[in-house]
Amino acid sequence: EREQASLGAMGAAQWTGRWRTRPHSLLVVQNLTCVDDWKKSLPRGVKRTLKKALEQNFTVTTNYILGNKPAPHSSLAHFRCVVEHEVRLLSGKYGIGYFFDSLSEAISRYVGTTRMAGVIQEYRDADSGKIIAFAHEVRKGTTIRGQWFYATDEAAQNYVWFHAVHDLVERAIATEGVNVVDLGPSGSDAFTELKERYGFASVD
Repeated sequence: EREQASLGAMGAAQWTGRWRTRPHSLLVVQNLTCVDDWKKSLPRGVKRTLKKALEQNFTVTTNYILGNKPAPHSSLAHFRCVVEHEVRLLSGKYGIGYFFDSLSEAISRYVGTTRMAGVIQEYRDADSGKIIAFAHEVRKGTTIRGQWFYATDEAAQNYVWFHAVHDLVERAIATEGVNVVDLGPSGSDAFTELKERYGFASVD
């Protein structure tokens, strides 16, 4: 059931030809031996951003989504990450009048992520222990997909997304049988271009 719920977000509609999504952002890692091999190819500004991300004061815990058990991100704190994330993005793009639309979108997205398979990388502030973000990842075949990422306003100011990308690439390189990291489609051309700066090619 969880695998079935994950197929749409993994791009199953595109595989079957039902409809096309925006291009996915892919990084081939099969010929990389360590995360430094990836970082060597990146622009200087990107390297500085990753360095700042790795210096932040938070902890990361890996939690597995298991069968019919409640998803490990089934909590008010995780829901708050989704709400703040959606309100920040949609209200920032369309104005404060979209607050309730943002809240509705957050509820839908939160229900969706808790029904899916995969692994949760949970970010907490190291001092307070407060949950500030989570990344939802799914592996299928030789690809690890960065499925969802939701962060509070606090996390957005502390380079958590960049840390999550670095961590995902590092683990993908170290995992036998994984050849590709997929950051999925982007909601805007600007975000696609940001991923490209980190070595992710936009592929239809």
